[in-house]
Amino acid sequence: MGIEFNKLMPQVTKMGGMIEKLDFDLNDRLDLATQIFEASSNLDEVYERINWIRQPDVSGYRGAAPLELKTAERINFIAPAPEAPPQATILAADGSQVYPDEQAPVHYYLLNIGMYIYHHGSDRIPEAQSIPYLEYHEKYVHDRYGGIIRKGTVDDRRTVAEMRSLAEEAWERKRQGEVEPMIAFYDNRLMYLPNSSGGYSGEDLLTDYIAAMVQLHDAGASLIGYIDNPYRSKRFMQLLFLMTLANEEEVKIRQQELVRTGPLEGLYDQQFFEHILKPGERSAVMVQNSPQNYAFKERGENYEVAFFYLKVTNQQRALNNDAQGFSTRVVRVDLPIWVARDQARLDAVHAMILSQCQLQGRNPYPYVLTRADELAYVSGKDKEKLDQLVRVEIRKAKNLFTDEARLTAKARGKELARGEQRYHEI
Repeated sequence: MGIEFNKLMPQVTKMGGMIEKLDFDLNDRLDLATQIFEASSNLDEVYERINWIRQPDVSGYRGAAPLELKTAERINFIAPAPEAPPQATILAADGSQVYPDEQAPVHYYLLNIGMYIYHHGSDRIPEAQSIPYLEYHEKYVHDRYGGIIRKGTVDDRRTVAEMRSLAEEAWERKRQGEVEPMIAFYDNRLMYLPNSSGGYSGEDLLTDYIAAMVQLHDAGASLIGYIDNPYRSKRFMQLLFLMTLANEEEVKIRQQELVRTGPLEGLYDQQFFEHILKPGERSAVMVQNSPQNYAFKERGENYEVAFFYLKVTNQQRALNNDAQGFSTRVVRVDLPIWVARDQARLDAVHAMILSQCQLQGRNPYPYVLTRADELAYVSGKDKEKLDQLVRVEIRKAKNLFTDEARLTAKARGKELARGEQRYHEI
């Protein structure tokens, strides 16, 4: 029996009334958040509150904080779209995977990394390649208990492989004297938190990931992590709520509200910056106050992860507010401190993201990431072909160990010749 819509319609109508009410509530929160935002020009007051929440008897704050640099931007700073460099080299990597099948006769998994290189401001043809990694050794496919590794472990290794591929490509480009600035696009957040399962620990994975970041830094590349839909993030809302607390004592009393953002609860960063930013503008560069980010900083001050919000658009004219019907989207951009503290790098990153987002018609999304994803994609037919190739190798391996296969060609020839002889008595 299907749904009885005549009984459902009154409930849907009631829900519609609630949505209208929720929208009204959201507008109130937007107004309040905007008031706090506009009043937060004094960086000393912000730093004071950040010091309050970093005391040992206060916990729970995982919100945004300004950079600890002389050049730190006010938290209510808004940067307009900068001029793009005349030329730049854009690298992008993305990955996909085939998970191990416990029912298969041989356990293996596949990582396929798509790499795309775009030459901005040049007539050079973009370069594309895919890099497959087939892992089948017991050390990599089985965990410490002899079972098949989890899908999360394969995902972790794909993440590290993506970053390592970017680093190796950037280093090779530097060796060849490639055009600068060189910007490496990574399609995810940079603050990586691995699982610790299988025969390869989370600490090992994080070490390899940071090593790739170090190589990118040494290659002179500007690394960014592109988060297309940070819809659940409320790091900046937590900071705005913190700015409403008058003193350290109030922070201690209301610390449980730091996660929920007090009167701003239900309002997310993406919604706020959709309201505040114009096409092409970005927010201030900030860091996330969290143990995870502190762990990155402990590996080296260059590798702490900063971020900003950016309103991308699919039309150049939209940057000057003289176009109608264009698409926009608020995204979050992660970047390591070595990029965040360098104004020239920061401007180049800002400009090149906007440029890339104008290359795909209606969809304001970086062209290089779209192409890298296409190169990495493993289709169902690809998976079937791989399985066939593996089965062929299994049959070959089985034949190698039969009694017949152990005979040399010479011995086999003798056996066949003698076996076919017939003897006749006179």
